[in-house]
Amino acid sequence: MLLEGSCHCKSVRFRLESRHPYPFNLCYCSICRKTAGAGGFAINLSGDFTTLDVDGEDFITIYQARSPAAGGGYEESPARRHFCKVCGSPLWV
Repeated sequence: MLLEGSCHCKSVRFRLESRHPYPFNLCYCSICRKTAGAGGFAINLSGDFTTLDVDGEDFITIYQARSPAAGGGYEESPARRHFCKVCGSPLWV
């Protein structure tokens, strides 16, 4: 199944393939709630990353959450949350 999407202002458009008829994962982690203002519905697509085709890559910025580490300081999450620099829409993780 071909998935197509964009940010709100359409500066970034993307498409990718998914084997799932319902490709979205619902996430209510604290990071998704804080960065997207709600659950991470659209950013957890379960699509095939190797088929990802993006228009407007110059408008993308990436956020990696930091959490307090057990021994002090912070740990950076390996998850790379992609956002549009123009309108702030979360795109995908």
